[in-house]
Amino acid sequence: MNKPLVSITSAFYNTGPMILDMIKSVFAQTFTDWELLLLDDGSTDNTLELVQSIDDPKVKVFTNGQNKGRSFSLNRLTNLANGKYIARMDSDDMGSTTRVEKQVQLMELRPEVDVCGTGMCFIDSNDKPIGHWHAPSSHEEICSQPSRSLNIAHGTILCKKAWLEKHRYDERIPYAIDFDLFLRSYASSIFANISEPLYYYTFDQSFNLRKQFIDRYISSKFLFTHYKNTGRLDKAVANFVIQYAKFIATALMFSTGFRSKLIARRFELLNDSDMASYSQEIEIIKNIRLPR
Repeated sequence: MNKPLVSITSAFYNTGPMILDMIKSVFAQTFTDWELLLLDDGSTDNTLELVQSIDDPKVKVFTNGQNKGRSFSLNRLTNLANGKYIARMDSDDMGSTTRVEKQVQLMELRPEVDVCGTGMCFIDSNDKPIGHWHAPSSHEEICSQPSRSLNIAHGTILCKKAWLEKHRYDERIPYAIDFDLFLRSYASSIFANISEPLYYYTFDQSFNLRKQFIDRYISSKFLFTHYKNTGRLDKAVANFVIQYAKFIATALMFSTGFRSKLIARRFELLNDSDMASYSQEIEIIKNIRLPR
């Protein structure tokens, strides 16, 4: 059997029926030379049984047997992948039907690129589009403020398998693993984005202070380590302090009733044409019949 060009990979934990829409979006792709690798990270609901009910040789299901964390699971998926390229997918999201085709086209035309992301359409828990984000396209734009964020969305990336074998996820940290990965690798890599929103991101509107604190705490530690190891103790201390300052600012916005404004800053509002286009594609994806 010939190896597929692209391994689409997704680790899941208690995703439930939402994972079926993610899988439908893979079957809806205009690019067809793929395998789909699904890894259960110790789910306690019926998600594993749902994905095991799909009967197609291109879909391969694995399990950790117990919850070992996202970094462990994504590193394992890299090891299991057979493709030249690996495309990430979060288990509760969906890909636009042309996502993989357009990313492969860019990677094949520009062999110097290691990682290619896309823009995103944000959807609510009922799959209704609520906003979108057009991603900056060049490496310089993506990495213009690396200590603040790298403007490439982890769930959207398609990258060289060799790049992920070289740049592993840090299994010691539970959160902000994508920020850590991109921060450690951007100086020796070439990133690119397709600006067009080609990924349907299920927006967690439960956006809460506890999660924000954990993310800032983890980020402050690896930012400090990163800049200290590069001989910039001044930047190490500054970025450590900035992470906590950002959390304090977020807490103040929550306490003064600006939570909704803080959330809305993450995307642009949609016009009627965009809303209709996204809604139509989502409907096409959800009507795909999975092989069983």
